[in-house]
Amino acid sequence: METMQPTLRNGRNVWNPINMPVCEFRERVTLLRKRMAEEGIDVLLAYGNAFNDYGNPCYLSNYVIRLPRGALAVLTRSEISLFFEGASRGLPSARKTTWVEDVRACPDISRECAKYLKEKSVIPSVVALAGLEELMPHYQLKILKEAFHDCTIKDADPILKRMRMIKSPRECDQVRRASRIIKRIFEVIAHRTFPKMSERLLEAVIYREARLEGAEDVRVLIAKPQDAQWALRPADDAPLGLGETVIIYTAAAYERYWSEGLRTFVAKETSFVEHGLGEIETLYGSVVGHMEVGKSIAQSYQEVMEDLTKSRIDYLLEYGLGEGLGLSLREWPVIHEGAKGELKEGMCFTIRVAAKEKIRGGVIVGNTFCVSKTGVEWLTT
Repeated sequence: METMQPTLRNGRNVWNPINMPVCEFRERVTLLRKRMAEEGIDVLLAYGNAFNDYGNPCYLSNYVIRLPRGALAVLTRSEISLFFEGASRGLPSARKTTWVEDVRACPDISRECAKYLKEKSVIPSVVALAGLEELMPHYQLKILKEAFHDCTIKDADPILKRMRMIKSPRECDQVRRASRIIKRIFEVIAHRTFPKMSERLLEAVIYREARLEGAEDVRVLIAKPQDAQWALRPADDAPLGLGETVIIYTAAAYERYWSEGLRTFVAKETSFVEHGLGEIETLYGSVVGHMEVGKSIAQSYQEVMEDLTKSRIDYLLEYGLGEGLGLSLREWPVIHEGAKGELKEGMCFTIRVAAKEKIRGGVIVGNTFCVSKTGVEWLTT
């Protein structure tokens, strides 16, 4: 579900301490320090960059990257510091969106971090890395590894992924708030009159409505399944003809947390009508029904695939069945046959079902869900 990104994250950028108070972050840091002590880790570095992969440093600091650059949260047994790539003029804005007191702007976070750790005399020691191997530019990673030549290096990605996978009640509420934006967007599409039926205008309406609802970031993809080689893609200037089927993917972030939804519409003269799903709607309900609290994800996937195989629907798995989401649109758990673990309270995830159709070419339906004490809660319907 990759979409085009701007060079500046231009949506709402606030920290509401009512929704996410300081104690929420202190609890995370306390738990993470406990895990560090259990595994003999002295320093943990959590890296993120750009607009899709800011989750690791944001999880500890609440700081979100506004430019396609990097940020690094450094956690020791007693202190936490935040480094971001940028000029010092960005410090006042950064300090308004984070609880971390030690915030540093720098042109190169790897050099600044290495200098900081040496000044604090916390290296050589046992250092754990999260996100660096996967996301950090090679030259920066090389600088840090040279600084850690006398250190023992450990992988902290599994630790942070597991922590982020199980959301706190406040995090689940943030996903619910983002989901309300998705619901509102589809309601507007279904009830608005469009003076001109085109992909670009449809995209503009989605962006406008999301921004009015307080979205921090918005993503939009469109597909025309009646085309021979159709796929979800960024909108262009193409018109939308009478009776043409349009699949709309939209995702919105509210105060760092994401939700997404997929709907299939049919273009009329000046409006869009939601596609009647028929058997696919029944199948989708069956798929969601297999997502039960306490059941292994692999077992749920197997049962879903059995339902899909038995149905008369020509289903597609190119877009995946679903995965976790939160501070990113791609988090653990990924719903597939090799998934480990079980569905637990606090997980937030998406479920998508795509299928071919003879008349309209294809249809996709997708929603965001949250696992609560009472079961799986639909958030975007």
